Amino acid sequence: MKNGKYAKRRGVASKTLALVVVMMLVIGCTIGGTIAWLTAKTDPVVNTFTVGDINISLTETWNTDTNGDGTNDAWQAKLIPGSSYQKDPKVTVEAGSEKCYLFIKFEEENNPANYLTYTSNLKQPDWTQGDGTNIPANVWYRVVEANATDDQSWYLLTGNSTYTNGCVTVKDTVTKDVMPAALDAPKLTYTAYACQFENLTPQQAWEKVQPTT
Repeated sequence: MKNGKYAKRRGVASKTLALVVVMMLVIGCTIGGTIAWLTAKTDPVVNTFTVGDINISLTETWNTDTNGDGTNDAWQAKLIPGSSYQKDPKVTVEAGSEKCYLFIKFEEENNPANYLTYTSNLKQPDWTQGDGTNIPANVWYRVVEANATDDQSWYLLTGNSTYTNGCVTVKDTVTKDVMPAALDAPKLTYTAYACQFENLTPQQAWEKVQPTT
């Protein structure tokens, strides 16, 4: 009888152990089937660097066809006392240019002020004259902001009632006796330069654009 009870208990224990083993297997299978590494992903961040550029032009209304080919040549005028002539040099920083320093060199050769009357717009407050040491005194400059859509232009000589955007007038006091020889003809010469603004002082920008010869 004892053996019978013992055998019965042993059977129950075996079933219990088997059930525990089965449960462990089931749990093990369940864990093994659902476990996964935790991962994450961001959207890509793309940094695109476009090409920066500066474009300028220096133009004026041509008024002379010196060789008769039907095409206007470089600006010229005769020294006729009291005569006024259209002279409208215009500098332009073209649309899409980066922020820049704009420099204008204004050269007066053979004493034009002895024969001509003219007013330079470069002497207005929005232009800065070179200090004569780091930047020559005949160079003026300004900072031009970037503009993606519009050209930015400045006329360099003041006009009058006839020629709004720039003119020169021969003085009444000029006579045949004081007129210069052809080789010594008075000249007004403009040259425009531009350099990026970023990380540069006016002096550094001028050093980068000035002619080396």
